[in-house]
Amino acid sequence: MKYQDQDLLDALAVDFILGAMKGAARKRFQRLMMANPEVRRTVWRWEQHLNPLAESLPVTVPNSAVWQRIQQRLGWLAPVATSAAVAKSGRYWLALATAASLLLAVVMLRPLLLSPVPQHIAVIQTSDAKAWWLVSKAERVLTVKATGAVNQEQLNDYELWMLPENGAAPISLGLLPQQGEQLLSWPDAAQGIAIAALAVSFEPRGGSVTGAPSGPVLFTAEIVTL
Repeated sequence: MKYQDQDLLDALAVDFILGAMKGAARKRFQRLMMANPEVRRTVWRWEQHLNPLAESLPVTVPNSAVWQRIQQRLGWLAPVATSAAVAKSGRYWLALATAASLLLAVVMLRPLLLSPVPQHIAVIQTSDAKAWWLVSKAERVLTVKATGAVNQEQLNDYELWMLPENGAAPISLGLLPQQGEQLLSWPDAAQGIAIAALAVSFEPRGGSVTGAPSGPVLFTAEIVTL
């Protein structure tokens, strides 16, 4: 595919941000983001266009049935049989589940967010909006909380990366906990560099030894300033 075609790259970036890109295609695009600075810049540029539109939408409180479905999507409740009509509304529920994931992050990290220091949070989640990790950055410390959705791996680790806004190579932020909470120090190499996104790669035990992602990129996530 000709990723140097800017019109094509713009269309792919929009699909990725809006969640229309699924499965293997989404994973390929995540790998491309890690390897190609121009792809990261394009995604970042479209996020600046699209995110204010989402923020301008009026707040709507879901009814109890909607909230139940959101919890099922997040894995908090056991799934129940759904009708064909509900299946057709998958994108609608996915958008609500994504919003609920961000709300979950705010609730779980609330003690940290009460600090007068500016906070940056991210929800690292699957394509169907199941949150795996909640990340909060305050000054030079990252607080990472694993949810019950994380697949426990004995022979591998999940490694967190920062994707610089300037298109430079990804910078490792450390290994993610597979359960519980962990503090990670913000590396000197990332100090003062604007963040385009966070990414998670699947690595051998102990993490990548090359200084760059060596395994598949499983997730990417935008970091939001509060």
